[in-house]
Amino acid sequence: MRALRNCCLSLFLLFTGSVVLTASMPSRSVEIRGVWMDRKSIPKTEKGIRELIRSYAKAGINIVYPEVIFNGYSAYPSSYLTQMDLWDGIDMLGILVDEAHKCGIEVHPWVWVFRVGNINDMGGILKRHPDWAAVNKEGKVLSERGGCWLCPSHPAARRLLMRAITELVVKYPVDGIQLDYIRFDYQEPVPTCYCDRCRRKFMKEHGIDPMEIKDFTNQAVIWHMWRENLVNTFVRDISSELRKTRQNLKVSAAVFPDAKGARLSVLQDWLHWAVNGWVDFLAPMSYTRGAMDFQRTISKAVESIGFFSFLAPGIGLFFLDKNPEKMIEQISISRESGVAGVSLFASAYLDERHLKTLAIGPFRKKAGLPFRASLEQVRRIMAKVRKKLKAPASSDVLKEASHELGLAKQITDNALFWSKTAEYVEPKPPDIFIPDFVLPIPSIEARSASEAPTIDGKLDDSIWRSAAKAKIEYTLLGKEATQPTIVMLTYDNNNLYIAFQCFEPKLNAVHTKARERDGLVFQDDSVEIFIGWNSKDYFHFVVNAEGVRYDAKGYDASWNADWRAAAGRESNGWVVEVSVPFSSLGKMPVSGESWRANFCRNRVLVYSEAETTCWSPTYGSLHTPKRFGEIRFQQ
Repeated sequence: MRALRNCCLSLFLLFTGSVVLTASMPSRSVEIRGVWMDRKSIPKTEKGIRELIRSYAKAGINIVYPEVIFNGYSAYPSSYLTQMDLWDGIDMLGILVDEAHKCGIEVHPWVWVFRVGNINDMGGILKRHPDWAAVNKEGKVLSERGGCWLCPSHPAARRLLMRAITELVVKYPVDGIQLDYIRFDYQEPVPTCYCDRCRRKFMKEHGIDPMEIKDFTNQAVIWHMWRENLVNTFVRDISSELRKTRQNLKVSAAVFPDAKGARLSVLQDWLHWAVNGWVDFLAPMSYTRGAMDFQRTISKAVESIGFFSFLAPGIGLFFLDKNPEKMIEQISISRESGVAGVSLFASAYLDERHLKTLAIGPFRKKAGLPFRASLEQVRRIMAKVRKKLKAPASSDVLKEASHELGLAKQITDNALFWSKTAEYVEPKPPDIFIPDFVLPIPSIEARSASEAPTIDGKLDDSIWRSAAKAKIEYTLLGKEATQPTIVMLTYDNNNLYIAFQCFEPKLNAVHTKARERDGLVFQDDSVEIFIGWNSKDYFHFVVNAEGVRYDAKGYDASWNADWRAAAGRESNGWVVEVSVPFSSLGKMPVSGESWRANFCRNRVLVYSEAETTCWSPTYGSLHTPKRFGEIRFQQ
């Protein structure tokens, strides 16, 4: 009984401590506090809709993004789209807008643009116009991830989307529109679309069939820019049309969080949209469980955007184990990173505990929106900062005042930007390196081992003498490496074993700063492993010269595997041993099967000599699966 009382007391203290910590968080006077309202989570009755909106108002939410155009359907009667009525005939959006405005909440409908269906339902548009579909190089409509997409080059498809989105603004007194899937689909080895229409248009303008274009050539850059322009011009045109329809309407977009990666993977140049004033704010979909990974992602987006547009990064509640404290942690990181607010994904995961946590913590006081009455918002911030600075100046008070002043400057700079009539800014070509010669994709044959090595950072196990070996001879841009690296590879029925022998004449200068798992390990002297057994997904493992680890599924560092690694020093360099269970990779290879992989080394000990080397040069980001080499497994 005493043990039970002690346990209950510990839980009570933990809970009350969490409440005190949450309540001590500052509540800002100006901030975007958005929620994506997925259609299945919007109540089916008028009473339920109004109660949900009122609960959001009590929690301090000031923008909602209800999902109203999706899979080529509309959630309301439309002259251009087939209605999918999930609300038994009631005017869901009309009720939602009415209640939201009573509560001081803005409504920015969430609309899908180029994605219009899935493997189970081609969607309302493609059912009527199957010839409007985007296709891959093999002529298939469905993407590898089960999506159906419109071809952005089709004039009739573009007109239909423009009219449907504009109609929404005419029919309902909404405050803005949020564009989603405003990009090409991500596919390996290249994004769509390769339909006959795209090929004919491109051939007419540039004299070459896109099917014949090779990677890492000037023609590949021209083809990239041509397709990217299809998305850019749609954003330009819909933004112009919506603002002509209603002067104070705001346009935003949900985007891939990495500006460079968004361009290269899905041809989404959201920085170009911001620089040209086509969007008022952006919601980078920064969905991750890891706090450090979230911080890195947000910081890169902030660095890219400057003052051209506001950022309200997406927090993926579905990743956060239904834990309100993790939501609060990411809100805090967002604020410290210098963004203008957050967007919570989504209603399905925003339960009563989350709302109460927001209401007593960071959202307990109402907040204005940075893109409305800009000068008034700056005055509100300055008044609050002056009030803060009258109190004793603690480090926390000074830090928060600094963050608030940063937002005030951002609003002021943004308002100045919008006050000028700016000329159109041409997009720059993407950061695609064009080598004189593209090295062939390497391969290696891995044979099974009769015994497992001891993972201790020493290459003294006999297994490594018989393991398959490959040299890392080139930088990621295909130049000769200054220092050699040898990779050793073998496996058994349970694990994949990899060892790196990194030759280094300046061993005393080896740089390692990361000390925590999933930290900035790849910024140290380190080795990286990319491996995947299908064309969709790959796993990423990094180990620095002190044995500190990082693991991710693609870019998602919230994924963790049960793997082992150790690092050690030799007289002529440093070594790493790795053991990865096949159970963590989701598959055990069979004899004769091939997987995709790359092995890389980061040598950063001397800045002037820093280089990243690869078994298979990627000619750009290491996250380039089409340039991964091949492992052939043999018994």
